[in-house]
Amino acid sequence: MRYMGEFEGKARLTIKLQSPFTGTQSSASASVLEDGRIDLDLYDFSDEAQSSMGNDVAWIWRIETAHKPRLLALLEERTGTPIRDDQAMLNAFAQHFRHVHAIRDWLKEKGIPYEEKFDSWA
Repeated sequence: MRYMGEFEGKARLTIKLQSPFTGTQSSASASVLEDGRIDLDLYDFSDEAQSSMGNDVAWIWRIETAHKPRLLALLEERTGTPIRDDQAMLNAFAQHFRHVHAIRDWLKEKGIPYEEKFDSWA
């Protein structure tokens, strides 16, 4: 796991995802970066995050561009619909997974490598 300061990249496309946490004190999204990499993120700014970790926290799971063709093929298999571009991929994430952790778990199950980053000062 790496810390946020070591992660760079500017989003080209972004879609809001469901957070696995209840309430309105967290947010999640999926983005395609300008260089084609994919980021999934989860920000928790709840009282629980404050009390257990001492601050707001964030996680980012990054998928390198080299793994994108396999990810798209598996996503097409899961959804039963063609994934022709990055926006269709992001839409499929939002429509076919309960929340961002479900996407992360699916990536792990399918053996799609990702890098995880954590920031305890989000």
